[in-house]
Amino acid sequence: MNIRRFLTCARVAILLSAYALTIQPDVPPVKVRNAAQALNAALSYLRKQQAPKAPDTNTKWQENTLYSTERQDYAITSKLFTSDDWLIEVYQGVAPLSSTIYQITVFNANLHWYWKGNVKADGGIIEEKAFRLLSEEESQKMAEEFLSKSQVPPPTPGGYGH
Repeated sequence: MNIRRFLTCARVAILLSAYALTIQPDVPPVKVRNAAQALNAALSYLRKQQAPKAPDTNTKWQENTLYSTERQDYAITSKLFTSDDWLIEVYQGVAPLSSTIYQITVFNANLHWYWKGNVKADGGIIEEKAFRLLSEEESQKMAEEFLSKSQVPPPTPGGYGH
């Protein structure tokens, strides 16, 4: 066997080994790719759980980015979806798409309606706090929290500690 053929075979073997090591077996399929899809997955879950007066499928949502006044040592995204009396916050850390988990809070001040859970990239739902009706005081406090979050202006370059 000549040396060139041996070197070629060795290179091919090394490249195939490197390729095999980079393949990630059992990576779950990504069904949820953004905050809007996470919102839809959570609402679909709530409807299947027959949560009373959950937003219906025809609800039109307005999406806004929420900003924090606190220093962020890691990248996060927070979106606020609003429609009529509904306020839904979708919060996510930056991770590979297949590992992203969206934390969702669904709230309606008039109905005192509250649910909190996580939507995984594969579409799975993990309830953090099962659907419940809040007291009037709890509902007022949550409404104030949402209001304060929604009034923070976008950062200026170099602002908010970045």
